[in-house]
Amino acid sequence: MIVTHTSNPSIDYYLELSNSLVSGVQRADSAYCLAGGKGLNVSMILNQMSIASVATTFLGGFSGNFISEQMRQYPWIRLDAVEIETMNRINVKLRNHQETDINTPGPIVNKDHQRALLAKLRQLKPGDWLLICGSLAQAVDTEFLEAAASLVHQQQAYLGLDIPGIKVETLARCRPHLIKPNVEELYAMFDLPPTSPISSQSLIDRLLAMKVGGILLSNGAGGAQYHTAQARWTIAHPPLEAVNTVGCGDSMLAAFVGRLDQGCTIEEALLWAGAAGEATAVSVGLADYARIEQLKDSVKVYQN
Repeated sequence: MIVTHTSNPSIDYYLELSNSLVSGVQRADSAYCLAGGKGLNVSMILNQMSIASVATTFLGGFSGNFISEQMRQYPWIRLDAVEIETMNRINVKLRNHQETDINTPGPIVNKDHQRALLAKLRQLKPGDWLLICGSLAQAVDTEFLEAAASLVHQQQAYLGLDIPGIKVETLARCRPHLIKPNVEELYAMFDLPPTSPISSQSLIDRLLAMKVGGILLSNGAGGAQYHTAQARWTIAHPPLEAVNTVGCGDSMLAAFVGRLDQGCTIEEALLWAGAAGEATAVSVGLADYARIEQLKDSVKVYQN
């Protein structure tokens, strides 16, 4: 079983405009709302691949109701939410030949709600995956992450983390089996700028020495790499014209863990991961299975 957790879900309100933004009244060409959040995205890609997941999160208010209704449309997702008193956030996504995102803080999630969510994680069994993805809600801190990690290890399950802003000290305490940073996030874990003279490989080696099990490092159009203490793999793909950057990393993580959970080899899982990330990059919104399968043959994986 794969369980995802989205601490700070949202309604993503997309506004598409033909013209550049200037002061005054603007008219959008189209507007639509989608349920947003990295863990929810992972569950939605798993749904496209007909892989079951349990999506855990905190939901409240009319925005929480909207997110709940959207997620319950997916046959391979079981939504398991803790109800909170305040509404979930609404983020604005402007699209006018470029991407401008305005993300709001979201609700404060108190300790009682956090404990209720942790109680749900006791359903984990040996060999299950817990993927905690996305920014943490207000008042949710590393104490929650470490408690969740402790539960995962107690249950002999697997822990994957994709959390912007997470620091290396927290990773050392959580001991995840998998993390999925991009290059900028990798350096930020060590409070370093991406322009630092320290190589990304040396940072990866430090993480692996801290018992981080695997690192799926994405580099946008430059492809991705997967590092363990034993080996390194590179995912390469032909250049494609990207129309979307939202959810590409989530798609990659979903396909990788989904195929691993089904018993695929690392190489096969990485092929699907590369295809899923590319498919979302060339799609409006998250990719569908047909596009992922179509691109899989163009992805190459080789061990360094």
